[in-house]
Amino acid sequence: MLTLRRFCIATTVVLSGAAYAASAGEAREHSGSELVSGSPISQIAEQLSGTWMTTEPIETRTNEDGSELQISMVMSVAPVSIEGMENTLYAESARSNELWAPFRQSIFQLYEYKGKVRLRTFHIAQGEDYLGMLIGMSALPAHFPPMNRDSLIATLDVELDMNSSGFSGSTPYPYPTGVMGAVEMTSSMTFDGTTLTTSDRGYDADGNIVWGAGQDAAYKFERIDPFTTTTVKENGLVILDYTGTISDTVVQEGDEMHVHYSGYLTNGALFDSSYNRGQPFIFVYPPKTRAIVGWGDGMEDFSLNGRRKLIIPSDIGYGPGGNPRANIPGDSTLIFNAFLPHISNPVPVTEEGTDGGSGAVDPHAGHNHGED
Repeated sequence: MLTLRRFCIATTVVLSGAAYAASAGEAREHSGSELVSGSPISQIAEQLSGTWMTTEPIETRTNEDGSELQISMVMSVAPVSIEGMENTLYAESARSNELWAPFRQSIFQLYEYKGKVRLRTFHIAQGEDYLGMLIGMSALPAHFPPMNRDSLIATLDVELDMNSSGFSGSTPYPYPTGVMGAVEMTSSMTFDGTTLTTSDRGYDADGNIVWGAGQDAAYKFERIDPFTTTTVKENGLVILDYTGTISDTVVQEGDEMHVHYSGYLTNGALFDSSYNRGQPFIFVYPPKTRAIVGWGDGMEDFSLNGRRKLIIPSDIGYGPGGNPRANIPGDSTLIFNAFLPHISNPVPVTEEGTDGGSGAVDPHAGHNHGED
């Protein structure tokens, strides 16, 4: 069985884990992101795009009841547009039991260099809030937020050649790294649209292999069906559900919902978070005037322990006026990562409009969910 630590190291190419700023001058950068149909670049992008899972578990955990939970690694890749670049893809990597919490998010770029195609990986140097806003966007490429080349740091390149079924290649030379005592690393990958294999090694100052050697040197992924479903409502609201979290207990009218969330602008600014306050947003469904229209609509069919992402257009958010008190400009699209850990029967609503007996007065009224 592969350990999680060794897996994270040995998938450096695909997951963009090496701390190295490659020469940006080698990659051609343009304002568009169109893939030329039928070109090797478009074929590579097509074969890499989709959802992938390791064929063997990378970790096994023992549950409280004594049963074992086998955890695989899942990677999702999709073409996206980035200002100042072309042929770019966004990649998320997560454990199969925590798909809504990726441990790594990267940008790939495909470019031609001396007659060959290279895949360059980039670290997104925008901070945790920005990365939180991006979660799930591999399943929503049409809604990928504006991103500039200046926010990316190149890590390494893999030079690819076409073979009978797909593509294979390796780093053109060792890249500096500081992982687990190594000073240099090399990487290789092979893929054909159905399977993807990576093999990486780290070397110490004497040229000895310090990780990646032996039977665990290669790691194999296979293409699988997505773990998410997307709903786009007539009013433009986008709902992304992680299917593995959907349960039979679905919120009904009159239920009291306890929802944890983080709310972002498309520039990655975190304007509100229930986690930072240490308490969920508690309200009776539907929230009506206690929440913006997009939030209320986004709670429909939310199930107990469900995880979902909401993309709320301005006209069902705060509109042209925004919400100055929450630092939300006018005409802002709002992005929420939401979690429903608890549903209960509601307490009576008092004439003053608070939840009598619970003390759970909406802390967001006039803030991010409530009306101004």
